[in-house]
Amino acid sequence: MRTILSLVFAMAFVLTGCSGSGLNASETIAVLDESTNIRLGEFSLMLRYQQAQMETYYGSMLGGGIYQQEMPDTGERYGDTAKKSQMEEFNLLYVLEAEAPNYEVALTEEEKGAVAEAAKSFLDANTLQFKKAVGAEQADVEHLLTLLTIQNKMYDALTANVDTAVTDEEAAQKRITYAFISTTGTETDSEGNTVPLTEEEKAAKKAALQEVLDAAKESGDLNAAAEGKENITVNTTSYGADSSSPSEEVRKAADILKDGEFAELVEVESGYYAVQMVSTFDRDATDSRKESIVQERRDVLYDEKCEELMAAHTFTMVDEVMAKLTFDQTFVLKTEQ
Repeated sequence: MRTILSLVFAMAFVLTGCSGSGLNASETIAVLDESTNIRLGEFSLMLRYQQAQMETYYGSMLGGGIYQQEMPDTGERYGDTAKKSQMEEFNLLYVLEAEAPNYEVALTEEEKGAVAEAAKSFLDANTLQFKKAVGAEQADVEHLLTLLTIQNKMYDALTANVDTAVTDEEAAQKRITYAFISTTGTETDSEGNTVPLTEEEKAAKKAALQEVLDAAKESGDLNAAAEGKENITVNTTSYGADSSSPSEEVRKAADILKDGEFAELVEVESGYYAVQMVSTFDRDATDSRKESIVQERRDVLYDEKCEELMAAHTFTMVDEVMAKLTFDQTFVLKTEQ
């Protein structure tokens, strides 16, 4: 999970947006437990921040105005889907804030100071036009940063008792080197379709990789034997019993090998592989996989605990206020000059 400093800097990006009607930051957009009001300003701020990220990073690929585009499966505008998703996130953030005292979670004075400073810097960096369109005030930025920091701390509190014991057998990883040559054609016809290789061309590809494999068996080093060979790519990777890569055919061929041994050429639909078992037990990769398994357990436990906590609270959205958040405007992250 992110530290308080990374949260502060994440929210300190400068955003720009076209003009639009102002929003009343103090309006209530949702209510937790019929008593805790969620301000429109902080919800709007987070929505526009996420929108700016999407528009900046994917706008060039998917076209501008992503949040106004329809979802292919539902026909709903992406922006409306994003609002619902974010409201679910705010539900959780407010529940975690309400439950924080039960886990002795709170911000330190230093963290409170960092939050206040980051909020001021963020607002100072943005134009009046932006602040009017988003409707966020100092209190909204501060509280949003506070919520995110509490979530960070609650993750640790809720997963403190996770099982961290992982055996070598459970996490065991093997390390292999494999060389690949493609039998997929690279030329296209007048209609843009890929022209398949002839059987003779495929046979020549296979022979080229067989030559590399024969040399590797002599030297004991597939990586060295394949170095500099045209159209042959070489990779060294680790995998375990639950891995999905490299391909099943490669893993199956490697699984019967001992350290240093080579498999015969492995044929797949797209080409041929030469495979060498480097180590049937990769210590570093196994230890890394142990860490991943523990992290996966923490994530699962966190989700389970959050569901339990959320079930103990009520959450109501104010539809007419939510409807004020439209997507006639575009927000992007301002790049450094």
